[in-house]
Amino acid sequence: MVFIRTLSLIERSGRSDGAEPMGNHVWDGAQPSRMECPLCSNFWNFVTVRGFAVFAWCLALMVSCSDMKVDVPPLRKESDRNTDSFTLIVLPDTQGYADVRHKETQKHWPGIGDQRSCFFKQTEWIKENKQTRNIAMAIHVGDITQTDHDEEWKIADTAFKTIDQQVPYLLCSGNHDMGYSPRDRKTSHSRASRFSSYFTPSRFTKNPFYDSHFGSNRNLHFREAGRIENYYLFLKAGGMKFLILSLEFKPRDETLAWANQVVEQYSDHRTIIVTHAFLMGKEGERTGVDGYPVKGNSGESIWKKFVSLHENIFLVLSGHAMEGLLTSQGKHGNIVHQVQADYWYWDVPEIKAGSGFLRILTFRPDENSIDIQTYSPVTDTFLTRPKSAFSLDYQMQSDKD
Repeated sequence: MVFIRTLSLIERSGRSDGAEPMGNHVWDGAQPSRMECPLCSNFWNFVTVRGFAVFAWCLALMVSCSDMKVDVPPLRKESDRNTDSFTLIVLPDTQGYADVRHKETQKHWPGIGDQRSCFFKQTEWIKENKQTRNIAMAIHVGDITQTDHDEEWKIADTAFKTIDQQVPYLLCSGNHDMGYSPRDRKTSHSRASRFSSYFTPSRFTKNPFYDSHFGSNRNLHFREAGRIENYYLFLKAGGMKFLILSLEFKPRDETLAWANQVVEQYSDHRTIIVTHAFLMGKEGERTGVDGYPVKGNSGESIWKKFVSLHENIFLVLSGHAMEGLLTSQGKHGNIVHQVQADYWYWDVPEIKAGSGFLRILTFRPDENSIDIQTYSPVTDTFLTRPKSAFSLDYQMQSDKD
């Protein structure tokens, strides 16, 4: 695995003109597309006008450009964009950035140091790019902390305060966010958690910034009073109505019963489900029996008992175990994309404890597609291999709500 730095003619992130941000790119050895040089693209015009001398010069330039193996996402001009396009940002497991109790991160990567700045840079980037990317919401897929420790939650709290009044966000609980046992120094022994102490429901219900994301009775958005492990928000974007619902790690049967009622009640809303563990590290499979002490439903059971039953569910977002993608058909014939991202332990040596990577989901109603990119505001790097950069078909244009 090598890092390839783009040339100076490629734009960086945070452009004010709305073009797609460009940064460094991680290449995994697959044959990359060759970079299109504007001088080479005008080659024949030069030949016609300037003659043989320019022909020789351009030929040499073409040979030089052909040696540049840089996989570059295409730039989109603001004028080329449909005004209905919008973006969701997915924050994968941030446990390595808030790992201050046992410092497992520093044991695994000696010399790496405290990583909380990665968390802070992620939310700062979201704030800075909310206009140019039309960011409608940020979504965390769980494992916010490493061991459900107060100091770890304080790091998360600080990170999200950056966007409390800037970009709405929805959080999800992971196995590292609950049930810590001092005896074996592991988590998920129970559902006890400090999650709701730092991110209380009132943090959202009493924030006027979230007025459009709640119904008339905000308390009904939370399955349990005072707890945030299972809740949902509304979102209107691109001329469409969305329901985004967060489920606890290994949701219990009573939680799935509640979720079924909510999704059925809002059957006119396009629905995204967020739960920490849904797909396995093994490609194309949902989670099954595991060794976690806490009891609840696996990814396969969640699919059978809940996700597959509803025509309006089109997307499931999860973390927990590297990258994964599975597209399945629900009971009503609807297509459900299941997308997984976690960069904590990964297969690229340059990525350590996450290295700030997040997911950019750009909904393009005019193209009936969702473009997915993987980017780190910490290293200004895109991951460009197929499992990290791809598009999903999703019908939006013909039947806007």
